Amino acid sequence: MGILIVKEAISIFYGKRNQEDAIENILVSTEVYSCSDDSCKGWMRKDFATDDLLCPMCGNETIMEFRDLPKI
Repeated sequence: MGILIVKEAISIFYGKRNQEDAIENILVSTEVYSCSDDSCKGWMRKDFATDDLLCPMCGNETIMEFRDLPKI
């Protein structure tokens, strides 16, 4: 009498996306408020700015400028 060994195949799928499926980042010139302090890197989009226009990181005043940012 022999021993019967059964092996099952396991499917392996890789999560690579086709180049056509890649999300395209569209950059738009956007108005932002940047911290006036050179040592701080804080900034915020105009659409999300607070009423007092203070830096969200250090609390200093901000200045208006334009940056090329991804469209949201």
